[in-house]
Formats: sequence, structure tokens, C-alpha cells
Amino acid sequence: MKHIQQILHLDCKNSSGGITALALDLGKSERILSNELNVNIEQNKLGFTDAVTLIGMTQSKKTVSAIARQIDHVIVPTPNCDGSCADVVQHFLDISAKCGQVGERIKNAVQPESDFGRDLSRKERLEISEAVELLIEKAICLKLELGQ
Repeated sequence: MKHIQQILHLDCKNSSGGITALALDLGKSERILSNELNVNIEQNKLGFTDAVTLIGMTQSKKTVSAIARQIDHVIVPTPNCDGSCADVVQHFLDISAKCGQVGERIKNAVQPESDFGRDLSRKERLEISEAVELLIEKAICLKLELGQ
């Protein structure tokens, strides 16, 4: 758990105004907040409410991701899901088809006789990553549309 606290501490230090500004917003002294964030000072603990407030103030995605990993989860940004239900379904189907095409090209690319053998090129990795990101986004939109 200390690594999560270290991530938040670093994000607080690097935020606009740093720990000084955050402490002021929380109604604490800079010294107290610094000590609460410092993993090497056992007697000072950051409270849950203050931790959540700091995560929000600093927009610390790294901290939230580290917490999610503790329970075998990942975080993803909330996608822009404009459109009707039919639009959302169509977008999901379109990206699913595109991912299938990308998958087929990658399947062929990792054959032993291909240029890179079983390794993917940088371009292929980027293409897969972009397709997966879009698929996740559209799948979340579909899930939200279905009320899940």
C-alpha cells in the first residue's frame, strides 16, 4: 500500500501550487499534509476523505490505477457516447469488424515466415493498441446504453 501513497505524494508535489496550495484547500498546514503523505512517517496517516479529495484535486489517475490494480481491475476514461441506441450499437459493430480485420492482419504477420517472424513491428503494435482502445470505448458505450 505504501506505493499508492508514494504515487499520490508525488502527484501532490507536482500539482499546480504543490502541497502548499493543496494543504490550504484542505484547511491544513503544509507541514501536516506533507507528513501525512510521507510514507516514512508512520505516526501520521492521511485520512480516507482527505485522500479521495486529493486524488480529485490532483486528478491522480496513477493513484486510482494503482488502487484498482490492488483488486485486479483497471480504469478506463469515460467515453463520449453521443447518439441514439442504434448509433451506439452501430459504432460498436463497426469497430468490432475493424478489430477483426486488424486481428486477421496481425495473425498473418506473426507467422514464422513473415518479415518479423513471431514478433510484431512497432507499427503493428500501435495499430493493435489503437483498435483495442476504440473497441473498449465503444463496448463501454454499448454497456452504458444497455443500462449495465
